[in-house]
Amino acid sequence: MIPVRATIAIVLLYVFFRDLRPSEPYLTPYLVEDKNLPKVSVYNQIYPCWSYAQLPIFLMVLSTVDVLKFRPLIWLGALGYVCTWLLLVLGTTVKEMQFMQVTYAVGTACEIAYKSYIYVAVPRHLYSSVTLYLSGAALLAKSLSAFTSEILHDEGGVSLLVLNYVSLGCVSVALLLSLLIPAPRYSKIVSPENHRYNLGLAVLTNTPRLRDRCSLRLSWLLSKMQDVWRRIRLSYRSPTTKRWAYWAITMSSLYYMVGNTSQSLWEELERKGDKRYNGYVIATNHLLSSLVSFLLSRVSDRLEILPGSVMAGSSLLIAVTTILPSTIPNLYLAYVCDGIFNILVSSSVTIATFRIASSLSTDLFGFVIAVNSTVAGTIDLIVTFVVADAAVLGCTPVHQYWVYSGFAVMYGAVYLAYRLGYKCGGGQLEEELQDTSTLLVEDVDDEFWGVDELRRAFGSQENVFGDNFDTEMIKEM
Repeated sequence: MIPVRATIAIVLLYVFFRDLRPSEPYLTPYLVEDKNLPKVSVYNQIYPCWSYAQLPIFLMVLSTVDVLKFRPLIWLGALGYVCTWLLLVLGTTVKEMQFMQVTYAVGTACEIAYKSYIYVAVPRHLYSSVTLYLSGAALLAKSLSAFTSEILHDEGGVSLLVLNYVSLGCVSVALLLSLLIPAPRYSKIVSPENHRYNLGLAVLTNTPRLRDRCSLRLSWLLSKMQDVWRRIRLSYRSPTTKRWAYWAITMSSLYYMVGNTSQSLWEELERKGDKRYNGYVIATNHLLSSLVSFLLSRVSDRLEILPGSVMAGSSLLIAVTTILPSTIPNLYLAYVCDGIFNILVSSSVTIATFRIASSLSTDLFGFVIAVNSTVAGTIDLIVTFVVADAAVLGCTPVHQYWVYSGFAVMYGAVYLAYRLGYKCGGGQLEEELQDTSTLLVEDVDDEFWGVDELRRAFGSQENVFGDNFDTEMIKEM
C-alpha cells in the first residue's frame, strides 16, 4: 500500500504537469498565423465546439465518477489533454481543430475526478492541507506556463510550434503520472444514493429474463431521477443557498463566455506596432485572482453581511470591463479590463462558494456545486450556439463582448430586483442571513435499502429477481 504522503505527491505532480502548458496563452495566434486558419473559422467554428462538448461530457463524468472509482476518469482526462496537443501539433484543418476542442473538453470535464479522488484517498484531517496544495500546484503551473511562454516566445524568439511540443511533453508526463495514482485507501461510499446505485446494479446483474431486466432498469432509472429531484429540493430550500447559488451560476457562466473569447478579442484588437503580452497578462490574472480569493477566505465569516447592492454593483462593473474593450479598440485596455474582470468574477464565485458551504452539509455541498456547474455550462452552451456559432449569428469577438456585457447587466438587475422585492414583501434580511444552519445528511433519507425495500421499489412479484438472485450479496453491501 502506497503511503498517503506518496499519494499526495503523485497527485500534485500530476496536476502540475497537466497544467504546465506554455503554448496556451498564444493558442489563437498559433491557429491563425502558424496553421493559417481563417479568423472567422477559429472564432465561430472551432472555439464553440468546447462549449458544446463540455456540458455532456461533464454530466457523463459526474454520473460515473463514483462507479468507476475516480482513477479511470483521471486517466481519461490526461489522455484527452495528450490528444489535444497531438492534434495541435499535427492537425492542419478546421475539422481537426474542432475535434481538438472536443478532446480538450474531455480533459477539462474530467478535472472533477482528481478533485474528488483526493478526498477519498486521504484522511479527513488532511482535507484543508491537500486543498491548499492542489490549488498551489495548479496556480504555480499556470503562472509558470504563462511567464515561460512570454519569455521564450516574445523575448527568446521561440516559435509557437516548439511551445506546443513542450506542452505535449508536459501533458504526456502527466498521463504517465496518472497511471501511478494508487487506488484510494478511504474509498467507503457514504452517500445513500450510492448505496441505492450499487444495489440497483446488483439487481440488474442478477435478473435473468430480458423483459424483467428492462422493467427493473426503467424503475431503477426513475428512482434515481426522483432521488436527484428530491436532493435538489432539499439543497435549495434555504433562501441563503438560493441567493448565493444564483450568484455562483451567473458569475461562472460569464467566466465561461469571456474566457473562451478573450484571446480572440485580443487578436482582433491587435494593431501594427502593438506588442503582445498575453503570457504576462494571464499569469498576472492567475496570481491576483488567487491572492484576492485567499484574502476573502481569511474573512469568510464576515461575508454574510455583504449587502445585495454591492453584489449587484459588482455585476455592473463586470459589464463595464466587457463593454469597454469592445467599444475602444485598444489591446492594452483589453488586457487591463480582462484582469479586472477575472478578479471580480473569481471573488464573486469565492464569496458564493463560502456562503453555500456554510449553509449545507458536506454531502449536499458537493451536489449543489455540481448542479450549479451544470446550469452555468448550459447557459454558456446556449449563448455560444446563438451568438458565436457560424450557423446562427456568427458574431465577431467584439460583438460577442457586447452580448456578454448585456448578460452582466441583466444578472445584476435581476439580483437587485430580487433583493428589493424580498424587503418590500415583508421579508427580514436578518432572518435570511441567519438561515445558515447546516442541513444534515440524515435529511437525505439515509435509510438502507434491503431486499424487501428493493422488492417494493422494483416490483411486488416474488420471482421478479429470478431464482439465481444473490440476496446474500445485497446484505453484505
